[in-house]
Amino acid sequence: MYKRQARGFEAGGHFRGVWPRDLCFAARGLATAGYADAVAETGERVLERLCSDEVFYTDFHADYAAATPAEGVDTFPALVLLLAACGRLQDRAGAVAALADRHREAFVDPATALVTGRGSSWWDSAAEPREGYNTVMLLAATERLEDRGIETTFTGESATIRAALRSRLWNGDYVDERRGSSVLACDANVAALYFGVVDDERAGSIADSLADLETTVGLRMRARPFAPSNVHPFFLLHRDYHYHVWPWNSLAYAVGLAVYGFEERATREVRRIERLLAPYGNFLEVCTLGGEPYVKRGYASAEDFTVAAALWSEFRQRFGLPS
Repeated sequence: MYKRQARGFEAGGHFRGVWPRDLCFAARGLATAGYADAVAETGERVLERLCSDEVFYTDFHADYAAATPAEGVDTFPALVLLLAACGRLQDRAGAVAALADRHREAFVDPATALVTGRGSSWWDSAAEPREGYNTVMLLAATERLEDRGIETTFTGESATIRAALRSRLWNGDYVDERRGSSVLACDANVAALYFGVVDDERAGSIADSLADLETTVGLRMRARPFAPSNVHPFFLLHRDYHYHVWPWNSLAYAVGLAVYGFEERATREVRRIERLLAPYGNFLEVCTLGGEPYVKRGYASAEDFTVAAALWSEFRQRFGLPS
C-alpha cells in the first residue's frame, strides 16, 4: 500500500470520472498529501459544469456528465465540503450560493428541514431516499459555509437542520437511515463522525452502536442486506453490495472515531483494513465479509481505489500509526 500511495492518486477502480460524493471524503487526505490544488481545480471544474446545466450530475467525465440517477442529492454538499477542505470555498462563493438555491428547491422539505429528495447518495441502489445521510451531509456543508461567512440560503440554518436531524431521525442510539426504518446502517452515522457534526454524547452512542457492525475484516455497511423491495430493480442482484465491507467506509469510520477521542478503536479498525488489503497490495472499494474482492455477475471491485488511499493517508497524517 505504501507503493500504491507513492504512485500518486490517479483515478482507479471500475468507476471512471469524478464523483463529488467520493471526492469530498478523499479531499482532506489528498490535501495533506500535497494534492490540494488538484482537488480544488477538479472541484471548480465540476462547479462550472453545474452552473451551466440544470442537472445535479452525480459523476463527471472529460467529455460528458453521466447522471446515475439524473439528480445528485449529495452533489452540492459534497462540492462545498471538498472546496472547504482545499481552501477554495470563498473563491467561488457566488456560484456556491446559486447552487444552494437550486439544492434547496430540488431536495429539501420545507416542512421538516430534512433532505428528502431522491437522487444518488452513498447508497445508490436504495429505492428510498437516504434521509439520514443526505441531511448529515447538508449539515456538514452548512457548518462550513457559516464558519467562512459565505452567504447562501442555508447559512445560519445549521441549528435548524441539526434540530430536525435530532427530532426526526435520531432514535436514541444512532441516526436512522430514513424515517420508518431503524436498521443500523453506516451512511449517516459514519459521515456524522467523520465530519464532526454531532456532540460528544451522541458520538459515543453512535460509536457504541456501530461496534455491532465491526468484523474481523472491517466494518460491514448494514445490520442486514436490503430486502428486494428496498432496492431499485436494477440492483436486485446486488442487494448484498451495501452489506459488505467497504475499506474506505472503515477508514472514514476510523478517522471519525479518532476525532472524538476513540483512538484505540480507530487504530484497531485501520489495522484490520491493512491486514485485509495486504495480500492485494492496493486499495479495494468493496470486499466480502470473507475478505475477498466483491465480484458478482459482472461487477468487480478489485482495482485501486483513490478514496480509500486518501483516507488511509489522512489517518496516518493526523493521528499517526506505527509502520
